[in-house]
Amino acid sequence: MKISAVRRTLGRLTAAALFLLVPACEPGPSPAARGEGARPPLRFSHGYWIGYFPLSIAEEKGFFDEQGVDVELLFNLDLYGMISDFTAGKVDGLPWTMEVVVRVLAKEPDVRVVLYSGQTAGADVIMARPEIQTIADLKGKRIAAKTGAMGEMLVSEMLERHGLAIDDVTLVNTSETDVIPFLQNNTIQAGHTWEPYATQGASSGAKVIFSSKETPGLFADFTIFRASVLRDRPDDVRAFLRAWFQAVEYWKAHPREGNEIIAKALNIPAADINTDGYEFFSLEEVRRKFAPDNDPTSLAWLVDKHVEFLVQDGQLGRRPDIHRIFDSSFLPPAAKTE
Repeated sequence: MKISAVRRTLGRLTAAALFLLVPACEPGPSPAARGEGARPPLRFSHGYWIGYFPLSIAEEKGFFDEQGVDVELLFNLDLYGMISDFTAGKVDGLPWTMEVVVRVLAKEPDVRVVLYSGQTAGADVIMARPEIQTIADLKGKRIAAKTGAMGEMLVSEMLERHGLAIDDVTLVNTSETDVIPFLQNNTIQAGHTWEPYATQGASSGAKVIFSSKETPGLFADFTIFRASVLRDRPDDVRAFLRAWFQAVEYWKAHPREGNEIIAKALNIPAADINTDGYEFFSLEEVRRKFAPDNDPTSLAWLVDKHVEFLVQDGQLGRRPDIHRIFDSSFLPPAAKTE
């Protein structure tokens, strides 16, 4: 993969340079409890991706209200349109993978990551036409992926691990939603997508030849807010995160009801909702991943990998200042032990 060849010239990020960690604070009272006037709702993007579905549960079950924050979720069928909404100031917060976090930081350095919510562990797949027997068979073929994004990274990882390079194939810039019809009419021979499109592809003869299960930790979801929001509305952000973890735990405890809530909220078939191949992190896991002393490679390696990819892809003219991107101070406090 072309990004590996330049690893030595870009240097390694140290864990110490990546983290601004502040001890977690106890949740404060809501604006109403303090007698303040009504705040505008906290505006937050979400879309059709398994890693964002707990937001619908939090809204429908009233967890945001219960935790003391008014949240307006803005659903966008175009996941990449969510990025534009954030950079245009239409929303206060955004969930996305690290390559987008890095791209946003390059344009808006006053942004912080407050949540490492989960990771794809097989939910992202590369599907191929029936005649493709091995990954080596893809040499000279057309592969669909969103270029400059995690789809291209996943394709690159797949090719590198099987002795090929991105220059050995023709990369077609295609939305994940269009991969299956393009496979069916042989416009492409393989492509990156996810559920429910993967199941649709399998029913027409396509097959999974590589997945994010083989790239553990590389593609994870993070939540970002502007520093101005964190400064002016810290209690609202803390309440938002409490509601997030409440929704995740509720879904784990009530999977069928959770699926039905999501299906109704997003107007999708409940049968299309499947958490296989995705791992949601518990609060304890998030706190551990945010603590470099416990695991100094978890986030340093992840950020470095995505920065390198974007620099090589020509999307970053310079490395953004990421010395203070992670802030654990808005997480709920750790459970007290006897």
